[in-house]
Amino acid sequence: MKFLEAIWQDLRYGGRVIRHNPALSLTIVITVALGIGANATIFGVINAVLLEPLPYKDPDRLVRLWQSNPSQNQIESPVSAPNFLDWQTQQTAFEQLGALEFATFNLTGSGEPQRVGAARITPNLIPTLGVAPALGRSFSADEEKVVVLSDNLWRRQFGSDPTIVNKTIQLNGESFTVIGVMPAAFQFIGNRGLWLPLVIDPVKEPWRADRANRNFSVFGRLKPGFTLQQAIADMNTVAQRLEQQHSQANTGWGVRLSTFYDWIVPEQVRTSMLALFIGVDLLLLIACANVANLLLARATTRQQEMAMRAALGASPARLIRQLLIESLLLATLGGLLGLGLAFVATKMIASTNLQNIARLSESRIDGSVLVFTFVITTLTGLIFGLAPAWWSARVNLTNRLKDGIRREGTHRLRGVLVVTEVSMAAALLVATGLLVNMLVRLQSVPLGLTPGNVLTMQVSLPNSKYDQQQRVNFFQQVVEQFRSVPGVIDAAAIETSPTSGGNWTMEITPDGGEAVVSQLRTSAAAHAATPRYFQTMQIPFLKGRDFSAQYRFDQPLEFVVSESFAHRYWPNESAIGKRFRPGANNPFGTVVGVVGDVRTLDKQEDVLPAFYFPYGYIGMPGLVLVIRTSTQPQSFAAPLRAALRQLDAEQPVYNIRTMDEIVAGATSQQRFQATLSSLFAIVALLLVMIGIYSVMAYVVRQRRHEIGVRLAVGATTWSILRMVVLQGMRNVFIGLGLGLIGSLVLIRLMVLEVTASDLPVYLIVALLLIATALLACSLPAWSATKIDPATALRNE
Repeated sequence: MKFLEAIWQDLRYGGRVIRHNPALSLTIVITVALGIGANATIFGVINAVLLEPLPYKDPDRLVRLWQSNPSQNQIESPVSAPNFLDWQTQQTAFEQLGALEFATFNLTGSGEPQRVGAARITPNLIPTLGVAPALGRSFSADEEKVVVLSDNLWRRQFGSDPTIVNKTIQLNGESFTVIGVMPAAFQFIGNRGLWLPLVIDPVKEPWRADRANRNFSVFGRLKPGFTLQQAIADMNTVAQRLEQQHSQANTGWGVRLSTFYDWIVPEQVRTSMLALFIGVDLLLLIACANVANLLLARATTRQQEMAMRAALGASPARLIRQLLIESLLLATLGGLLGLGLAFVATKMIASTNLQNIARLSESRIDGSVLVFTFVITTLTGLIFGLAPAWWSARVNLTNRLKDGIRREGTHRLRGVLVVTEVSMAAALLVATGLLVNMLVRLQSVPLGLTPGNVLTMQVSLPNSKYDQQQRVNFFQQVVEQFRSVPGVIDAAAIETSPTSGGNWTMEITPDGGEAVVSQLRTSAAAHAATPRYFQTMQIPFLKGRDFSAQYRFDQPLEFVVSESFAHRYWPNESAIGKRFRPGANNPFGTVVGVVGDVRTLDKQEDVLPAFYFPYGYIGMPGLVLVIRTSTQPQSFAAPLRAALRQLDAEQPVYNIRTMDEIVAGATSQQRFQATLSSLFAIVALLLVMIGIYSVMAYVVRQRRHEIGVRLAVGATTWSILRMVVLQGMRNVFIGLGLGLIGSLVLIRLMVLEVTASDLPVYLIVALLLIATALLACSLPAWSATKIDPATALRNE
């Protein structure tokens, strides 16, 4: 009981001390709040992205499967329908395998027509994942015209109608019966609003029988007791058997497996999160060193108080407890303010909608974050309060007035703290500089096209309303209509957004005999495009010409190939006039043009050889329209949408984005990490400046008598400036050297590679810290030159 009363007394006394020193207390609280707020924010992100369990039954047993052909740079490729069916019957490691393929549908009849992302799934996929619809049920094996809605689409488009089950909706002009609504937590494969049955019927859809037509995403649930390594061995056996049985399509193709956790949160994301967490930890330690310096400065003014309390019977342990309680009170106030900052920052991060960081939108301040914040707040108070408390409690009643001895001790300790925070700041600044430099290098990679002033939008025509020839005619009319809009320079269309990474790959067979075929059996990216696509995107023609303006089905097939494609297949001769066949079931066509390579930024990989063929040859339902404008492309969205609706008023337009936005999205994860790291580095730099300034201001106060004597005997202003600045810079240079060395360890933890182009980063960091330290030292040094010798000697 007496102990609790003593603690309460210390709390009350600590509160009075804080209240009577408002400027110092506010500085400490804000400094601590910045460190703790940053830590709580990043932990909230890490908790949502890395630590929260996946919303599936036994997620550690879920596996993602791909086909893989490293020799063709196809590490994670979709799976063909025949291979998937063989996997199902021949594997022994999984309870079941499910598959899906992506689709989009025009949703009409319930408000404004819109295009909705969807997935066709095998009936067993939802049971494989171990989830169940929140309303209704899932598919049965023999159903086709049924649909399950996502929770988001159900709430947004149907007003959370509880009677939605068994109602019909219009998709691509056809009626589908709603049989269920998925739970809100079910965010699987991006933002999909619809889930429909995937019926694999090669009779109705002959392309399903082609093993080279790879477009299924496959998922499995391991049998109890089976490990991932056992499943890999089992699937490798199946792949080898299929390679022997179907050598034409499966030669070189194996299987790649990954746990759901590694698939949803890849190593690159985990490394980024670790780097950010290390950064905020360094920031918090710098804040602790800074606050410890401030408290040491105040401790020198409380020597008489501590001596008096010791004289009245307070033990060193009692004095340390009192001072630690004061530190914990300051840390608690800083923690509360930091938690408020973290709440705002976390909401901002959650709303950034970075597509390539799964579950980032679920970042929030929950119970786990509150517990974490409480722990680091307590540790922070102990860390920055321990050194001042220990130093202040070493009271010598006999020598308490011998300030020189005590001042020298605290000066050394404060110098050590400056060295510590400068070294940590240097390491943080170097790592941030490397991240920014990496982002700059990535963004400076030549794309092979000009993204400025280009607007993109997607249109998908329903098969129930448009046949193949009607689709070709429609898109031809659309691009002509767009070209007539004032301010539009040119317009065209392609099957996927340039640089988006959604490559459709096909195996290439050059026309040259079996010897050539066996040597060059490789894949290339395929693109269906309309005439003038290359002019619209400003992809340079190196040789030859564009497609015929009015391509007809009865014309010979034409190809435009990329520079790397031409070099791969005809390295020492012109590609113009050469012939090849894409896939096993398509006719041979003739190369009529060679264009520059276009880089795919999403995968940040080497350029994949590509070929383009006329859209009219295949007439697929959906295309991406690309429009080059004379001014800001965003302003053309409304008139272009109006021009399209003149052709079909019920046709929705979706994914309206500029090419600049698409290119920026390819590096969004790197920009996210670099932006947060830069903010932390700026705060660290400010804290270092405050820390050095506080130390030097304290040094000048303690040396007023000495400086007064120097000035009285004729010392110049320059000599006083040099003396004070050199004293401060000595610790800075030591800390800078240690920090640059320590940055090597941090870089290794962050898995960053240092190249020759990164060497200027070290020089910039060194100059920045030196300039910051010079400014922080110069202000107290200049005030030292204004000391009146007579006043300093009289006060002493």
